[in-house]
Amino acid sequence: MTKLWAAVVLAGCGGEPADAVAPDAGPPPPLGTLIEPADCRGALALYGVAFQDGPVRQGVEDGITATVPINGISYRVLGAAAPRGTLFADCRLILSLARAASTFRYHGVVEVADLGVYNYRCIGSGTPPNCPNGMSQHAYAMGIDLAGFKYEDGTFASVNDDWVIDPGTQKTCEADVEPGLDAELHSLICDLKAAGTWNIVLTPNYNADHRNHFHVDLTPGADFIRKRRHDP
Repeated sequence: MTKLWAAVVLAGCGGEPADAVAPDAGPPPPLGTLIEPADCRGALALYGVAFQDGPVRQGVEDGITATVPINGISYRVLGAAAPRGTLFADCRLILSLARAASTFRYHGVVEVADLGVYNYRCIGSGTPPNCPNGMSQHAYAMGIDLAGFKYEDGTFASVNDDWVIDPGTQKTCEADVEPGLDAELHSLICDLKAAGTWNIVLTPNYNADHRNHFHVDLTPGADFIRKRRHDP
C-alpha cells in the first residue's frame, strides 16, 4: 500500500519544528550538527517533507515522490510556467534537497530551476547496460541538474548566463570571480559543497555539456567539486 509520509517532528521543550522555514541568523551549521535518524524516511520526517512511495523505475533503489516545496524551497523545471507540485527521486536525493534548504535560505534563494532528475542513461556515450564511462547517477535518480536560482527580491541567477568560466589555473572555490551574480553563484554552490550536501558537483568549468547547469549527485565514495576532466 502506498503511504503518505508527513511531516511533523518537534524539537526540544518548546515544540518548535526542526529546521523551521524562517530567516537564518547565520551560515547553516554543518550537517553533523543536526542529529538525524539513520533511515531516510525518518530523516525526511525530521525536515517536514511529505512524500509517497514510488513509482517503481528501472535503476532506482528507493524511489519516492516528494511534495514540493521541499523544506520551504520551491522547484521548477527551467522555463516551465508553474513550479513543480511533486518531484520523483531516490529518497536519499530528496533528503539532500531538504538538507540544502538552510543554505538556500541563507543565500536568499526561494526557488530552484532544474533540468530534471531521473534519466536511465550512461555517462557520455553508450546504451545501458553497455556504458564505457559507467552509468549516470541520473539513472539511479541520485543526481539533479540545477540551472538557476530565484531570490527573495525577484532576481534570477542563471548558470548559463551569469556564471563566468574560471581560469584554468584556479580552483573553482578559490577562483577570481566577477562582481554580482557570478560571485553569488560561486558562493552558493561552494557553500552547498562545503556543507556536504552532495558528493559530486560539476560546474560549467567542467566541460561544455555542463555549461548551463550544476550537476550534483550522491556517487558513493566520491567527494569533489571538479573543474575539468583532465584535472587530478
